[in-house]
Amino acid sequence: MLILQWVTIVVLGLVLAVWVSRLATVYSSRGRGPVLSARSDFDVSGAGLVSVIVPAKDEEANVRAALETILAQDYPDLEVIVVDDRSADRTAEIVREVAAADERVRLVRVERLPDGWFGKVHAMHAGAREARGEWLLFVDADCRQAPHSVRAGVGFLVQQGGDMLSLWPVLEMHGFWENAVQPVAGSVLVAWFRPGWVNDPHRRTAFANGQYILIRRDVYDAAGGHEAVRDEIVEDIALARVVKGAGYRLLNAIGEDLFTTRMYDSLGAMQKGWARIYYGAFKNVWGVLGVMGLTFLFTLAPFAPLAASAVGLASGASGWWVWVVFGLSAAIVLCVFATMRRLFLAGRANPWCLFFYPLAVLLVLWFEAGALVRAMGVRSVTWRGTTYKGGRVVGGRGRG
Repeated sequence: MLILQWVTIVVLGLVLAVWVSRLATVYSSRGRGPVLSARSDFDVSGAGLVSVIVPAKDEEANVRAALETILAQDYPDLEVIVVDDRSADRTAEIVREVAAADERVRLVRVERLPDGWFGKVHAMHAGAREARGEWLLFVDADCRQAPHSVRAGVGFLVQQGGDMLSLWPVLEMHGFWENAVQPVAGSVLVAWFRPGWVNDPHRRTAFANGQYILIRRDVYDAAGGHEAVRDEIVEDIALARVVKGAGYRLLNAIGEDLFTTRMYDSLGAMQKGWARIYYGAFKNVWGVLGVMGLTFLFTLAPFAPLAASAVGLASGASGWWVWVVFGLSAAIVLCVFATMRRLFLAGRANPWCLFFYPLAVLLVLWFEAGALVRAMGVRSVTWRGTTYKGGRVVGGRGRG
């Protein structure tokens, strides 16, 4: 029994040390990484043409508004290439209407998905082939850009001497499930892909958010572009790994008010989306299993010894180790809530939803379990009308 008591205390001590480190990171400007906003003042004169590439599949509800925000940029020199990727709705028609009114917009059509390619990756590859700019900016059709978005990104990369930049967004969240679960799901990525680590050229950590990726054209070509990640379902992180692995300077920053997006509008959509993201981020069965184990150990498990020791003390238990377990678990839970409160506020989620944190963690473990079965090849992934299984396209390849 004494051995079990000491093992419990040592494990709780290690978990507490990790949470103290995370708490210090999220409250440290260096740990959080750089922040770009409307207040970021950069001189971009002479920086060159930016080609904004927008992959769009069945985006008739979003594409016009997305283009309006891109065309309203205060950056002086840009073109916009929309890649209609096998859409079955009015996406192409809407883009043609916008292009007729603004010559900076061009439409590229993709009718079929070639063998060996995943859908979105090929769409961005097709857009990059048509681009004339010295910079390529890949954005999603469901994002809304602030007028200073392009200027801030280009200016920051020029100032820092970087080669590729990806921004972490402020998410648009509605209702209970989004406010309670989205910050917790995102915190898994924050823990593994900290901007401070990504920006350190001496670390291998690489991350990119496909909603906003800005890269120098010559670097994109030299690293192999999207062709190098043509069979990756989470191509943004894969591209970041390729670029950083080739020795180029990869940067992440927080895009405060630079663009907004609503990732998922229901719990079911969250499950499918985050399972896909975790599957791509952690690559294989062992990677996903490791993340699941650490998620449980560091986020959910500490509540059990806290409850057990509290009940024991209330029942009259007087052993010294009960007090130690209670103190360590209580300190862990306090650090957890203090850390997550910072992330909730930074992401502009409703802070009252933090009280449902244990429930949110259970749902995140469910998302990770979905990633696990996909990594095992047991289930397929359907995304934007194309079905993938075991790293291959198995359905929805084309329209004709």
